[in-house]
Amino acid sequence: MKKKFFASMSLSAAALVFFTIASSAQAAYIDNSIYKIEPAKHFASESEASQAVSKLKKDTGWQAFYKASGSSSAAYQISASGINSEAAAKSALGQLTKQTGITGTYSPAGSKQPYVTITSGAIAGEQPANSLLAKLKKETGITGAVKATGVKQNYINVVTSEIEGETKVKGIAQGLAKETGVKSTYQPVKNEKSLTRIQSGIIQGDGKAAQMKTAFQKETGLTASLKETSKGEIYYTLTTADFSGESNAKNLVKQLEQSTGIKGSYKAISQKKTVSAYNVQSGYFKGLSTVKNAISQIKKNTGVSGIYQKVGKSTSYTVNMKGISKQELQKVQAFFKKKKWRYTSASAKTTTSATVYQITTAPVLGEQLANKGTAFFTQKKVKTSRKSTGKKTENQYRLVSEETSDQGKITKGLSFLKKNNLSATTQIIKKQTNSQFKITTESLLDTTKINQTLAYFKGKSIPASSQKTGKTTNSQYQITTAELLNQQDIDRVLAFFKQNKASGSKTPTGKTAYTQYKIVTAQLSDKTTLNKGLNYFKTNKISASYTSKSNPLYEITITQQFTGNDTASAAAAKLKKLYGWTSSIVKIKNGPQIMKTNYNVSLRDMVQKQMTVSPQTDGAAYVSLAYINTAAQTVTADVLNIRSTPAVSPTNVIGQFTKGDRVKIISQANGWAKINMNWRNASSDEVEQYVNPDNFSLDSKYYFQFLKLSQTAGLTASEVNQKVLYNKGILAGKGQSFIDAANKYGINELYLISHALLETGNGTSNLATGTTYNGKTVYNMYGIGAYDSNPLYYGAKYAYEQGWFTPQAAIIGGAKFIGSSYIHNTAYQQDTLYKMRWSPTASHQYATDIGWAYKQVNRMYSLYTLLDGYTLYYDVPVYK
Repeated sequence: MKKKFFASMSLSAAALVFFTIASSAQAAYIDNSIYKIEPAKHFASESEASQAVSKLKKDTGWQAFYKASGSSSAAYQISASGINSEAAAKSALGQLTKQTGITGTYSPAGSKQPYVTITSGAIAGEQPANSLLAKLKKETGITGAVKATGVKQNYINVVTSEIEGETKVKGIAQGLAKETGVKSTYQPVKNEKSLTRIQSGIIQGDGKAAQMKTAFQKETGLTASLKETSKGEIYYTLTTADFSGESNAKNLVKQLEQSTGIKGSYKAISQKKTVSAYNVQSGYFKGLSTVKNAISQIKKNTGVSGIYQKVGKSTSYTVNMKGISKQELQKVQAFFKKKKWRYTSASAKTTTSATVYQITTAPVLGEQLANKGTAFFTQKKVKTSRKSTGKKTENQYRLVSEETSDQGKITKGLSFLKKNNLSATTQIIKKQTNSQFKITTESLLDTTKINQTLAYFKGKSIPASSQKTGKTTNSQYQITTAELLNQQDIDRVLAFFKQNKASGSKTPTGKTAYTQYKIVTAQLSDKTTLNKGLNYFKTNKISASYTSKSNPLYEITITQQFTGNDTASAAAAKLKKLYGWTSSIVKIKNGPQIMKTNYNVSLRDMVQKQMTVSPQTDGAAYVSLAYINTAAQTVTADVLNIRSTPAVSPTNVIGQFTKGDRVKIISQANGWAKINMNWRNASSDEVEQYVNPDNFSLDSKYYFQFLKLSQTAGLTASEVNQKVLYNKGILAGKGQSFIDAANKYGINELYLISHALLETGNGTSNLATGTTYNGKTVYNMYGIGAYDSNPLYYGAKYAYEQGWFTPQAAIIGGAKFIGSSYIHNTAYQQDTLYKMRWSPTASHQYATDIGWAYKQVNRMYSLYTLLDGYTLYYDVPVYK
């Protein structure tokens, strides 16, 4: 794994470093737990409960059922019979409810009767059949449909042979319509014509091309044009800025020619440079040994050398320091001030000479090669300027003739180009001509019309023939009624067909239905309501009777489940508003709680910021096989892009090879070589794959990189001990200690357990099982302070200093350290694996490996899969 650390860390490799999310705006958790609602309403009858369930499903779309609640109450129920149709039963029940408030249901009674359809005899023509159907509906109210029967007849088109001239064919078509009443259309008959175009080879220069065009047209009689094939290119020279070192200049000239093919030369330039310097003289020192000692101290503390000078004939000396820099002067001044020595200083400028070098290229043809030269010097960090020489190459042309079918002109054109030492090609062009036409009549059924049309064309001496269109039609039709059930309707239709001389027969459809219905009311709780119902049926001449009995009370169970307490509360409020029912809300399954954190940057800006700190990956890379010598596994191009995917894209370039570089090919496919680079720079496409939270689904284990480590999961000690810490050495049975630590310091308890299992080798390390320091047995469950140079000693020392003399103290005390130093640190506030890896400022990031957070979730996820009772809290980033 590629890592980089930004602070001294007292945890081992599993320790966490967090970074700050700038200007984030956090929302509350979105509850994803599952809830149900339980209405408190009871119903006096099964019918009432059933209707309530039906209405509930219709109004809300929720699934529900009713059941007996155990209590009972007295009730009455009315049954009415002898209703002749479902529509009459439905209408009677509706009026009963409207007038009395009594609800109920209707249902069929007696045995089912067969449905039949009635079919008429044959009717000549579709229009008479439709007219008779309309009459049937008007007189009986019965609907039906007309369908064809009997032998089908073919539609005919009359088609002429080819007729020359559009004006002529138009007049013939108009004459046909006038004489016979038959409409027609005409279409051109396509004929193909071959034409030839001549194209010359390359002609160099504007003047020569124009001259050739004029001579070609004059000699061949063909019009011609000039097609530009290449623009003339400008010559440039490149000149570098001044730089030092003749050997450097020689090497650059040589490398320039090897890399780009551009030749160049260098020249020496003499430069003079004036620099600021200072002379310093000390105060007096008594005696030669004293001044020598002072010179030694000055050299040791400032790095500046000095010489001593005797003052006249006295025994005193001064220290002189000449031509020192400003930085050296500042060091001397500070040292003399510290020593409380006196001194004087004066400015003294000095002039030096230096030789620098400049490279100028030979003339370079074309902007592309000039850019290549500029890129070479840019790569070498040498500034260059480019200048046109004022010269350029000539434009190039091809001569292209007009299209012609004249073979003589084509021969002359080819001969002219050959005589002028120009190659030539010919191109055949196919063109359509439309001078002849055919007439096609409309589709005809009438034999008389067909014969009249053929006679008309014969009189005009135009060959014509009759052709089937492929379409047919019927000459006889029948009427079939809709399905009938009532015998009175059946008898009326049969009588209608008999009166209209169309006969008629009935055919069973295979379907059956009831012709008698009954109404049963809902249970009525008092005699006043019972009497209202009986009076209604008596008034409407419907036979009715009633029964009385005791029935259980009923309640409704809603099986619909709701995600989130807010959704469940809204559902309960909806029941209250719709029906006045009060309800209880019951959680049936813990679900994840999701918080969204706004990073206040766009995803694109986030990726670009990350690209500035060289993100790494151990994924494979790809290069084009077109520029690889596969036998030697070396690069043949001057510069070859290395890509993160086998495709050409501006966002997947991760580096470059130069000519001669060796590559390690893993496999080859579709023109690409898959290569192994071990750890390498990641492309922006690869970074976006891991940065974008939309690439990870909630039901994936990789969503655990968003798990909040600052939020407890609500685990129980018994479940943790049985399923996670069982047979885990010193940690076995310590579930309550981890839960206490998590609650006390606001840390995910399973993260603490995961951390401890990793650091202690599943509870078996010396630091975990107890080691002696200063005569005391100490414990360290998270490897805190266990520096790699001597982890047992330093880990025990840290535990002793913290007073961790029991496993419980080490678990709880270590949690405090982790929380205050990392998870709850006000400077960083990074409490998810995602935040550890991806900072909007691209700083304080735990690893350079782009897949680090993605890879770290496995242990946490595997531990969670062992448990049942927990709540997941996620913090997911949001980008603009």
